[in-house]
Amino acid sequence: MLRLPSLFSSFHAAKGLRLRAVLQGAWVAAGLALGLAGLAQAETYLPPARDLQSTAAQAAARHQPVVVMFSLPGCTYCERLRKSTYQWLVKDGYVVRQVEMDSSDRLLGFDGKPTTGKALARHYGVKLAPTVLFLGPGGRELAERLEGAGQPDFYGAFVDRALKQGELALGARPPAGTAPQS
Repeated sequence: MLRLPSLFSSFHAAKGLRLRAVLQGAWVAAGLALGLAGLAQAETYLPPARDLQSTAAQAAARHQPVVVMFSLPGCTYCERLRKSTYQWLVKDGYVVRQVEMDSSDRLLGFDGKPTTGKALARHYGVKLAPTVLFLGPGGRELAERLEGAGQPDFYGAFVDRALKQGELALGARPPAGTAPQS
């Protein structure tokens, strides 16, 4: 407890205690604000790749490619794309997985064998984050990959085009009245 000098009257002592309470409240509020700001800075979640063979089978059953985003921790462009595009694909029912391209954590590749994010990035020649691949069973690329963040105004159109290419490669039928794209 704060011990005030005896010179202070009870009025001043009460005023000092109120000031102390206000200052403590300000520290608590500042701490909460910093904590909430930290939460706002947390990366947008995309499911991590763990078993790409079963993931590819799941996606192929829907006539969809597996969308694999190669990223790096702290990559601001990766975060921007996770937030603006890929989290919405997940919500729309697409199979999207994230691979940390510098990770040594074990995952199962498209062949069912153990691999790592680092080895998978090397296998596909991924050198830039973000790089997004549209893959089918066996890990075959079904559409043109997207490297970098691209032009924000057109990025969604590039993703849509790649998804359609992947779906057609997996045997999905184009909507009635549309010509197949090559």
